[in-house]
Amino acid sequence: MSDRTRQFGPGFASTFMYYFVATAFVTTFMASRVLSITISTGLPQQLGLVVGLFAGGLGGYFNRTIEFSMTATKPAKMMKELDGKLADMGYKKVEAARGLDDDVTVYERSALGRLVSGKIYVVLEDGSVTIASRAVHIRRLRKLLEA
Repeated sequence: MSDRTRQFGPGFASTFMYYFVATAFVTTFMASRVLSITISTGLPQQLGLVVGLFAGGLGGYFNRTIEFSMTATKPAKMMKELDGKLADMGYKKVEAARGLDDDVTVYERSALGRLVSGKIYVVLEDGSVTIASRAVHIRRLRKLLEA
């Protein structure tokens, strides 16, 4: 993974920890309330641990930031095709993001979709196009571009 991608989002470990901690805490709290089991028994924490591990694994797999690179002999044509595929997925170009290089194009969904889907970052350099986003979006975009 290049240094450029790391600035766009968290990898597997950070994403796993986020989902694990949040889910384990909520599950432990809800289990103790809903099942009327006191925390001192340790059962709510064990349930929280199991559910947290599962949620952390899924969250890390689907929502970590990954990148995908393609060669582009005709960069303008490639960017036009990419714009079309991203538009089909509900993404559109946004204003330049603060703190990012000038050669980074940022795409995001509008309205409510923006809150849950994240952004897609496209870097065009030296005959290649590098796309970075959540793993689930990159997998889908890769299939669309290879078709």
